[in-house]
Amino acid sequence: TTSKFVIFRVWNYTLQLQHLRPELTNIHHNKQSTMSDEDFDLPTDFPTNIDINNSKPKSPAMPFLKKVMNALNLISYIVVLSTYLIATYSNIGINNLSDEELLNKHPTLLTPNYKSTKFIWGVIFFSQGVFAVAQLWVIRCRDHILLVEGIGPMYILASFAQLIWYVSFAYGMLITSFVFLFGVFVCAVGLLARQYQTFRKAEMKIESNNAADMVVPGTLAQKKEEFVDDGYWLLRFPFGIYAGWISCMIPLMLSIVLSTLEVDVVVLVWVAVMSVALLTGLSMGLLLRKENGLPSYSMPSAIAYFFCGVRVELEAPNDIILAMYDEAYLNLLKNVSAIAAVMLLVTAVSRFGAVYLRDRCMKKEEQDDEYDATAGLDEVDYIQA
Repeated sequence: TTSKFVIFRVWNYTLQLQHLRPELTNIHHNKQSTMSDEDFDLPTDFPTNIDINNSKPKSPAMPFLKKVMNALNLISYIVVLSTYLIATYSNIGINNLSDEELLNKHPTLLTPNYKSTKFIWGVIFFSQGVFAVAQLWVIRCRDHILLVEGIGPMYILASFAQLIWYVSFAYGMLITSFVFLFGVFVCAVGLLARQYQTFRKAEMKIESNNAADMVVPGTLAQKKEEFVDDGYWLLRFPFGIYAGWISCMIPLMLSIVLSTLEVDVVVLVWVAVMSVALLTGLSMGLLLRKENGLPSYSMPSAIAYFFCGVRVELEAPNDIILAMYDEAYLNLLKNVSAIAAVMLLVTAVSRFGAVYLRDRCMKKEEQDDEYDATAGLDEVDYIQA
């Protein structure tokens, strides 16, 4: 629409100039110019609501919808946080059962230490609380591409599913609880996938060297232009650690359901061991990936923390676990969880160091190339020598 509008105006000006050319020529030769700017009928009704990135008029309903989504994000956070606080710290809990009592009622080989569970949920809710406030009042976060197009309604859906998971688990509806917990997992991972795809599309849009694409908020181009962060701590970290912990709750809840159905102990042991293996493989894949976006540390860190909590809990298991499982099974899970936690932590630290050194070397090479392009030949030869 904008292109057609500009072409039409240019063509109109050309016709006017061709029509006025003889008169202008005569006036020039006679040196008696009496024409003023008011004699030209120039348009003044240019559109003012054209978005140069999308080339489409902005809909007046879009800011209102964005405000509604931001408000719903905050409301969802408050509702889920209130439910967690009631279940964890109140005397009545949910259905007269606290969070700790529910875990003690359904012990498994994958149940982490309760203190570690409270700590990680504290980190998750604190980081999500910062996000919920920032996405309403911090302009850079409120208009960020990872919020507008990346998060979308996924956090609201995850909070709704998490609320039903809490309540159904407290009332003993374990299968329903597992289904909605899986829904939380799908929403959390889907949110991260949407953010990654949005970020990559924005990067590719800028790499196309199209001047109309401009600078997309939250991308590396804006980072280079305006020296701002890419929204990691506000828009990505809270959901990375959230998705990592929820992914650990899936095999835990599955073990609780199978244990309630009185499945054979050997099957429960295999479920626990295979769950540790799958979670470790997922984490290693996120740590060792070489795509744009670099390794993901938050989700593997949460999973490694879960393995540490399992290892600590199995050091002093409760009476139900001791009655159900042989000591060999307990030692197996203790060793497997400890090895997996160490592997992930060592890989994360070494990968972070390798990426940091690589970036420093690349930055040094870019600086050397810029210097070689501007310095004199003799000076370059002297420095190299």
